[in-house]
Amino acid sequence: MTNTNEFIRQLASKLGRSTPTQPPVPVKIDVPQYRLSDSKQRASIFLNNWQALGGKGAIVKSLEDTVMCLREWFGDDQATWSNKQPAIVAWDMLPTVAEFAFAALEWPLLRYSQAAQNPRDRYSLAAQAELGVTGADWGIALSGTIVTNSSPQRGRAVSLLPPRHLTFIEASKLRNNLFEVLEELSALGLPPSAIEMISGPSRTSDIEMDLSIGVHGPIEVYVVVIQS
Repeated sequence: MTNTNEFIRQLASKLGRSTPTQPPVPVKIDVPQYRLSDSKQRASIFLNNWQALGGKGAIVKSLEDTVMCLREWFGDDQATWSNKQPAIVAWDMLPTVAEFAFAALEWPLLRYSQAAQNPRDRYSLAAQAELGVTGADWGIALSGTIVTNSSPQRGRAVSLLPPRHLTFIEASKLRNNLFEVLEELSALGLPPSAIEMISGPSRTSDIEMDLSIGVHGPIEVYVVVIQS
């Protein structure tokens, strides 16, 4: 085959069609965007889709709700988090409700950037932790997805290496669809070093469709939607 035109001619001949002389005029398709006008409905649909993908979640309205939720998921025995160090590794800063909840429970948090001076040592500590705790920059209602930007204070290792990952997100950060998130991300100008989109626990399957959970990331994922 000597050139593109010859390839197209032979292909058209095999299909019993005439050889095109010019490219087709592209057709513009206006695809309607998935949108919800009610923020409470957006939070509910986000949570339903998150749970449909294998995650656990709750909508909270107070510190008391948050503490109760964490106790229900992870137990109320402080020894759960004190016998192993580090047990919980977290972003340097979390939403205020999350900070108060962990303080009330007296569960110690190892902050990511303070874990070790060498980044590789931070990865190792995150891999040894039982739980990684992060915030989120956006949530996508349509797909039940958490979107986070990485930085030196909020490394990807926190959400990828521990076997369990807990995310706190304000309901005001929930968006209808991916398009809205990409628009806001583009408006930031200089993009972050990495962007994570998390939809349920890590899953993979081989050619025989044998599904495995937790191979390339957490086996359990949790989300707390903070509704004011």
